[in-house]
Amino acid sequence: MESPYTTTITDEAVKRGISVEVIDPDTPIYKLVYKGKQIRCCRSLTDRVGAITFQLAQDKHLANSFLKKHGFSVPAQELFQSYQKAEIFLKRFKNIVVKPCTQWGARGVSVKINNQVDLRAAVRSAAKFEGNIILEEYVSGEDNRLIFVDYRFVSAVRRFPASVTGNGKDSLRKLIRKKNSMTKKLDPVNVVPFDRETLRTISAKGFSYESVPKKGCKIEVRMNSNYHTGGIVEVVTDRVRKDLVDTAKKIVRQIELPVCGVDFLVNKRTGKYWVVELAPDLAISPRGGRIVAKHFIDYLFPETIKKFEK
Repeated sequence: MESPYTTTITDEAVKRGISVEVIDPDTPIYKLVYKGKQIRCCRSLTDRVGAITFQLAQDKHLANSFLKKHGFSVPAQELFQSYQKAEIFLKRFKNIVVKPCTQWGARGVSVKINNQVDLRAAVRSAAKFEGNIILEEYVSGEDNRLIFVDYRFVSAVRRFPASVTGNGKDSLRKLIRKKNSMTKKLDPVNVVPFDRETLRTISAKGFSYESVPKKGCKIEVRMNSNYHTGGIVEVVTDRVRKDLVDTAKKIVRQIELPVCGVDFLVNKRTGKYWVVELAPDLAISPRGGRIVAKHFIDYLFPETIKKFEK
């Protein structure tokens, strides 16, 4: 319950005289109560969302199938069944993403897999988190998340892979540790892990952890841009493309999710975009999170709006 992804919401609620009752601090599930009205939440997921709707959006393979069926642009996907079939999928697309079906924060995700050795390692990594594993066509693009509350667009963030800049003296290992030390002071989850994915990313660029980059040399140390693996987040609400907003608005209406994050990858050169994931229980982070939390509480407790604005 002490995570900023929860306290961003609960702090806004408390400001308005809404009490917070903790049901389970680790999940975290909590209850918001105001004048006899009660709503249970888990981060931004509420008991206003049905179990089937949540499952449809949270399961990345189900969401991909649903979006494709309704005409939205998505990467090709299939469930992992065997290494033999996975190698056929890899041969077809040359570069693929391997990830668990229902995890978040890039847990078990391997990006831009292009050979059989890495394919097997990626499947093993994903299998540590769950049995259902997705093989997905790798598409290159800028990572945009559009956030909707009560079916209305309220915020957009752009996410970039974690990177470090060389100073001509420190090794990559030391540079990453320095970066982690600084970002952990603001948010303990925003760190670059020393795992296979980080090593694979820097190795593809010709580096090892002991390499000393030249001064001023910027190196992306992850292929994914998730905040939970050290990614950088920029609020771009007033700069996001209108067609992305329009598409995302249709998606949240189609799937019937009043509170949702819609993730796009946008090719900057061609303008083409793909919907890669939906976030039905998105973590409302401090980066631009206050405005999202305000809209969230407005949606749940509209009777507190005037009181709060006085």
